[in-house]
Amino acid sequence: EVIRDEKGKWILRYNCFLRKYSIFIVELCGILDSLLLLRKQSYDEVTIQSNNLEIVEAICDNKLECSNSTVVRRVQ
Repeated sequence: EVIRDEKGKWILRYNCFLRKYSIFIVELCGILDSLLLLRKQSYDEVTIQSNNLEIVEAICDNKLECSNSTVVRRVQ
């Protein structure tokens, strides 16, 4: 994961090992971890960019019908 400021400058870069989870879960967890780190650093507004349409749709979906709704809800 790479976290950048509004000018594109790197704030933080990190990685972690998530065993044998689906790409969907790994990407959601990465987004959630990034948001939690940014909150601790007092950032109150962020833009999330993803090239995974499934992730984008899950985050934007208010119905939360997917089986991973707990992680999605935390990201929202």
